Amino acid sequence: MLLASLALTACSQTATTDGPTVTEPAETTAVSTTSVAAPTTVSASASGNSTVRFADDMETQGAFSTEEVRIPPQGGELVIQDVRAGTHDGFDRVVFEFSGSGKPGFIAGYSPEPRQQASGNEVEVPGQAYLELIIQGTPMGQMSEREDLVGVGPVRVAPGGGLVGAGNVAGVVHGGMFEADTQYFIGVDSARPFNVYALENPTRVVVDFQR
Repeated sequence: MLLASLALTACSQTATTDGPTVTEPAETTAVSTTSVAAPTTVSASASGNSTVRFADDMETQGAFSTEEVRIPPQGGELVIQDVRAGTHDGFDRVVFEFSGSGKPGFIAGYSPEPRQQASGNEVEVPGQAYLELIIQGTPMGQMSEREDLVGVGPVRVAPGGGLVGAGNVAGVVHGGMFEADTQYFIGVDSARPFNVYALENPTRVVVDFQR
């Protein structure tokens, strides 16, 4: 399971000639706001216990689509700190939180056959549809101290714990790192419209799936 190249690749990391249409978010984006009760969020907690917490803001930004999205990094020197998922009114969310400096870039799009970037090895991902997410600006020389977030394979609440997932999100799988790109696959029940964007304080890459 290591770096499956998205027909994206560079998920950070890959440009595909016959791939899906690339959507560049406009500078000005309408914000859709959905208020809900506090969601139950599964977090990859270093303590080894599942925690109940907010999956960040209970709003989604921008529009949902099934088209590939590419945003370049801006001096990213980032280290993964947490992965969590939550269910909200109208969407399910997966959050990747980082420490460090700069802004992450990312490439996100559905992949019919999950494979690691670079090696091309098959990646086993739960669910019926697979969103490949390559987060850029994450140098290999800067690794998280949390082994549960570094190893390739299903992202769990803690070593030996349950898988990170919520609602229609069946699970999150770490495909590995290649140069400054970190690859993840998010398994869902179907190729649902999604919305991916970055937030600050702390730095996060957020993926929302329309319910």
